[in-house]
Amino acid sequence: MAEAKTPRVYVVFPVHNRVEETRVFLQSVERQTYSNFITVVCDDGSTDGTKDYIKQNHSDVVVLSGDGNLWWTRGINCCIEYALSHCGENDFILTINNDSVISPDYIKQKVERANTHTNAIIGSLGVFMDNPDLIETSGWIVDRDKCRGVSLTKTGEKRTEEHSGMVEVSYLPGKGVLFPVAVFRHIGLFDAEHFPQYHADTDLILTAYEAGYKVYLDYDSVVYSDVNTKNMVLPDQKMTIGDIIKTFRGPYSVSNFQVYKYYAEKHFPDKQFRFLATAYIRTFGGLFLRYCRDRVRRLSG
Repeated sequence: MAEAKTPRVYVVFPVHNRVEETRVFLQSVERQTYSNFITVVCDDGSTDGTKDYIKQNHSDVVVLSGDGNLWWTRGINCCIEYALSHCGENDFILTINNDSVISPDYIKQKVERANTHTNAIIGSLGVFMDNPDLIETSGWIVDRDKCRGVSLTKTGEKRTEEHSGMVEVSYLPGKGVLFPVAVFRHIGLFDAEHFPQYHADTDLILTAYEAGYKVYLDYDSVVYSDVNTKNMVLPDQKMTIGDIIKTFRGPYSVSNFQVYKYYAEKHFPDKQFRFLATAYIRTFGGLFLRYCRDRVRRLSG
């Protein structure tokens, strides 16, 4: 009975450089009021002293090593494999990013939710670290007629009192998600073959949802996110048609065609073309609009 009330939580995330972000995140983890957790980090070939910093300043953190070519999915899987080899059947795995900060009661509140929503996957509300009144990410509900996921919120939407409690969804981003270990034993790890960098999180959670697991967004569980802009075209950078094409062709890019194609085959087998058409019209349309705005701004400047 004691194990069920105080399960161990494995906090897992991969890193590649960005030692300062890791430092800030681990400091927020150290302040947790819930004590029964272990932090597991996969350092994927960092060259900025990340591994040495963690070992010298956070001796209780388990540090695993990669060769610099694991990317997100194989890196997080490395951590999960460690957790699965050490955990009990009533334990949990918390996936999160190192460009985040969590409040002292974050893990405690997650476990309390899990105790009242057994065998469920429970996500977090992502807000911008520099403006926590604005929402970054939440969760999606699949609309199979329209062949897309409908987000509960818009990026940049202002938080209100309505954003509270638990809401059932179809899938979530992987930043701040509490999984019962049974999910990984049943579904398997994140799919590194088809989703090496992006979409592995939403794919696995949607797969679990389709297999019968309940998936919730917990509006009261908040992750403060220092959004990573390294793979985005920043406002003061010139966006070209080549940049747009690269987002569809790069094997580790967010809009890679082969990634979307496999996602469609797996989750929308009867409506693959419509899923791809819907996804790419929305994605290309947004990028092209950004390109046009950039051109107008530069011509007027």
